[in-house]
Amino acid sequence: MRWRLLIVTSILAAVGGFGLWCVVAIGIFGSARALARHDFLLLVSALIPLIATGVGGFFAYRHTARRRKLQSMITAILTILLVLVFYFVAATLTNDRFMIPRTLEVRHAR
Repeated sequence: MRWRLLIVTSILAAVGGFGLWCVVAIGIFGSARALARHDFLLLVSALIPLIATGVGGFFAYRHTARRRKLQSMITAILTILLVLVFYFVAATLTNDRFMIPRTLEVRHAR
């Protein structure tokens, strides 16, 4: 297996997917709390890291010779885990920007 390719691809896909989600959530709406007020846009914005995961998995699939499916799945799973870790780290460091409230709190805020 080409572990270096899998790890570098996963890290780049996770940083890219989470970075683009941050641009949408914070750059356009100001915070994830404001984005959570729009249910459909929150759901659509969750596709950004998933698309980056797919691109990373496809890249690993095309650049490996053997065990393509296994290496692609490892890359995708590692990317999703890294995106979750990045989100939880960002949510703990900057609680006011990244915390998405529960649905009861959002309804009362409207």
